[in-house]
Amino acid sequence: MKYTGNKNIPGVIEFLINRLPKSERYFSLFMGGAGLENSVYTQDITFYCSEKDKEQWKNKGKNFVIWECYRSLIEDNVFTSEDFIFADPPYMISTRRSKKKIYKNEFTVPDHIEFLNYMISSTAKIMITHPRCDLYDEKLKDWSIEEFKYMTRGGIFHDALYTNYNPADIELMNYKCLGNDFTERQAIKRQRHNIIKKFKKMNKHKKEAIIIELKKNKLI
Repeated sequence: MKYTGNKNIPGVIEFLINRLPKSERYFSLFMGGAGLENSVYTQDITFYCSEKDKEQWKNKGKNFVIWECYRSLIEDNVFTSEDFIFADPPYMISTRRSKKKIYKNEFTVPDHIEFLNYMISSTAKIMITHPRCDLYDEKLKDWSIEEFKYMTRGGIFHDALYTNYNPADIELMNYKCLGNDFTERQAIKRQRHNIIKKFKKMNKHKKEAIIIELKKNKLI
């Protein structure tokens, strides 16, 4: 939680999970504090990660397969549309509130360009977190973009999510935290509970009739 840029904070982690596709393999190019990778929602997933700062390899709560450099991870794997890549690179200094270097391994503008060129040439499903800026908007102009914000010690920070897929069209990895905020998530949980409760009380034939109708309308 103390790692700068960690995404495992209330509101943010749910926002990401609700856009995380069900995939055969999961990759993370800049593990950092492993906020998404080690969250309660992804605890059963094996992540193949890269992280230059070896201090971040320790005490993550579960085993990760780790490369020291994201370039090596990419070169060592053949990606398909059934793979998922999460990338939370060091943000461009111009997009930071402090306008200062904060990481042991920072990215220069050429580093960002090289990274983005890798991403737009990949066949995997990709999710990138980075504040909106001219470079990312131009390089990822054909991608879906969603802006989101969260509270930091310095105040509200405006971030963005870039995906090369439409989050509304995918099968999710996890449906435990559906909803845009706590109130909506609680309402969805109650609704889901009530539907299941009613379904359980039905006799066998009524249950089968509903299942057949759902299949007929391609809802399951």
